[in-house]
Amino acid sequence: MGEAKGWKDFVEEFLAQRKWGSGHEIVPLAGDASNRQYFRIRLTGADRPSIVLMRKNQGEEFKRSEEAVSVHGQGPPGDPFILVARFLKKSGLPVPDLYQTREDGSLILQEDLGDQTLFSRLAVHPEEEERLTESVLRLLVTLQGLSWSGEMEWLEDKRYTADLIRWEFEHFLEYGLRSADPATLAGLREKIDHESKILAGSFPSVLVHRDYHSRNLMVREDGSLGLIDFQDLLLGSPFYDVASFLFDPYRNLSTEKIERWTRFYCDLALEKKILPKQTTLDDCLVALFHHAFQRNLKACGRFFYIADVKGNPSFLGSVSGTHRNLERLAGKVPELGDFHEQIRPFLRRPDPL
Repeated sequence: MGEAKGWKDFVEEFLAQRKWGSGHEIVPLAGDASNRQYFRIRLTGADRPSIVLMRKNQGEEFKRSEEAVSVHGQGPPGDPFILVARFLKKSGLPVPDLYQTREDGSLILQEDLGDQTLFSRLAVHPEEEERLTESVLRLLVTLQGLSWSGEMEWLEDKRYTADLIRWEFEHFLEYGLRSADPATLAGLREKIDHESKILAGSFPSVLVHRDYHSRNLMVREDGSLGLIDFQDLLLGSPFYDVASFLFDPYRNLSTEKIERWTRFYCDLALEKKILPKQTTLDDCLVALFHHAFQRNLKACGRFFYIADVKGNPSFLGSVSGTHRNLERLAGKVPELGDFHEQIRPFLRRPDPL
């Protein structure tokens, strides 16, 4: 009761100070796979219909105990969500306004971007795919072009190193495979070492959202984009987020569209000097395919981890999307084909209901 009273008092005090509306209703929202809980606060008699409360469960930190994020320095000088949100908002990116926070990030009142994700919007309005995809890739290039010197220099110690990439591969081996024999695992680890070094050092580092896909991009009522779930921002390859978006397990883009939108991204990234000027379209496609393969392996393992460890099976329906992407990518690059051939007999599939 004390905990509930604490966050309810936080809301009541804020609304009383701002004099926003004559009343309110608090409605739980569907959460994600993290330790965050969300509530929509519906306001009556106000110039805005609602705001959102984010509550972080006590005794946990954002993925600190779950993922080897490879922080070698002091870490961020505060809560990552708050620091990143303020930085991105000041930089002109469409992230939610933060209205009131506890500096430890345990309670945050923020702008309500609505319920319409890019995924749900395109399911109803497929004719908007061209416009929205162009906007998504332009937004990504804007993010990648931001400088992290100054207030965000703590990101220097938060990078997609070969060790972190290797850890994500291992996460897949642990949760995404079934009954692989020791010889197979030993062979896979050799490939993992090779891939991890390639993925960590092929291009100059940029800001990486780390989960840039159709369910973390919101479409507001006016058709503009909003960006959420950005607290895991780090430094890494420009192709990680491109791969996350174009080889999204929640969607199935055709090969023609993937290649066309890769060309669009590369032209824009070259223009903004995010990619070295000698980078060719073939360079872009090969980098994209390697990152997409690793990203889908990670997602596959993650979906099973969330079910096995957190008791949340809601992501298991997307495992087939990761398998589909892995098979497609195996046909693009011989090295990935060899990798896929080794894991294919052992790929874990959700148990039938």
